[in-house]
Amino acid sequence: MNLDGLYWQVVKSMAGVMMAGAVTTAYAALGDTLASVAQDGTPVTVLHRLRSVVVTPASGVVSQTVLTPSGVEVQEFSANGTVFALRWAGATVPDLSQLLGTYFPTYRAALVARNPAFRHAPVMVNNTGLIAHSGGHMRAYFGSAYAPTLVPAGLDLSTLGVQP
Repeated sequence: MNLDGLYWQVVKSMAGVMMAGAVTTAYAALGDTLASVAQDGTPVTVLHRLRSVVVTPASGVVSQTVLTPSGVEVQEFSANGTVFALRWAGATVPDLSQLLGTYFPTYRAALVARNPAFRHAPVMVNNTGLIAHSGGHMRAYFGSAYAPTLVPAGLDLSTLGVQP
């Protein structure tokens, strides 16, 4: 066996171990504190935490990315322990009531208010409490949301991949 083949065999076995042993409950909703994850009565189960990195150390913004059981990658951005923005991408639409938390009623109201003829069109919510964009098609859904009042001053959301 050549070195390249051995490398991929090791990668596959490590991935299997990670998937089998790393099922946890892991994330907070928009506006929640990271400490609330442990207190959440209906947490979303994730297969594994992909990475947890500091995005902009000067501003204290931290990013955490998780993969849900349905294959949706969710990236949360927090400052001072509070999730102020998130984005998602995957084969299905994630549970937005879980992701958006107390901001979900605002999102749902925007869905109800739009023209039924455009029910498959991208969703855009733009008000003082919530900015959200969601769209895509089967096997390629994406979106982002943030609470404008929680975004750290001077932070350019586009550097995080969150649509302003």
